[in-house]
Amino acid sequence: MTRQSHSSVRSRRHRPVSSNATCKSAIIVRRGSWNRWRSKVSSVRPTTWENVRFSSGLIKSLCAVLICGVLLVGAPATPDAQQRGLRLSATQLAHVSRIKSYLNRITTLQARFIQTNPDGKIWQGTVSIQRPGNFRFDYDPPVPHTLISNGTWFIHVDRELQESNFLPLDRTPARFLLRKRVTFDRDVKLVGFRRAAGLIHLRLLNKEHPDMGFLTLTFNERPLALRQWKVNDAQNKRTLVTLQNTRLGVRLRPELFEFVEPEQEDQDQ
Repeated sequence: MTRQSHSSVRSRRHRPVSSNATCKSAIIVRRGSWNRWRSKVSSVRPTTWENVRFSSGLIKSLCAVLICGVLLVGAPATPDAQQRGLRLSATQLAHVSRIKSYLNRITTLQARFIQTNPDGKIWQGTVSIQRPGNFRFDYDPPVPHTLISNGTWFIHVDRELQESNFLPLDRTPARFLLRKRVTFDRDVKLVGFRRAAGLIHLRLLNKEHPDMGFLTLTFNERPLALRQWKVNDAQNKRTLVTLQNTRLGVRLRPELFEFVEPEQEDQDQ
């Protein structure tokens, strides 16, 4: 292949994502061979989690929502409240410690989920989590999206566009829950706690990017179980994910967390 034709293929199949959404480091692979672009994807240098546009509005809301932490319902706090964090009583601290222990005991999780998007649309699907490092969100048809973490990359597959986005996992919010040990003082700050009607709500703020919005995780108190998470972004647009029929300790097939190219309408010659 000549240098000119090679450049043409690269610009068509392997283009950087433009700015203004959620992460600066990303690659799109469209209708091409994953093997062909593996070395290029692996060579990406991660930067910060902000300001990248994705081919779908799904990513911005879900990357923020995905398995980031523990939440509480309400409007954004004032800058002063963000800086001073939250003072907890001994009872509240005990609940937070119990929740942290619960999250760290999770090795595998599988559940049905209902996702309510900022525009009011409702999507459903199945989520599978294997800690540390792996998750998969399969959306029911006709939603054409799949979200995968393989321990290194956060991958968004759009079957309709035959397009895949790759982000370094350690530069996404998902790293919080997928780490070997979950803590509430490394990347996030606990800024809200509410206990009512058999539920515990914790609200978290990203320490590095406090202007990104809030993450709220809701737990059933007895027995303790993750019930839902909610994100209010910087524009106070809300995305809510509710879990149903949650199973812990299930055996998950390794291939769930492997990237498989979307079916292609045309093949490289």
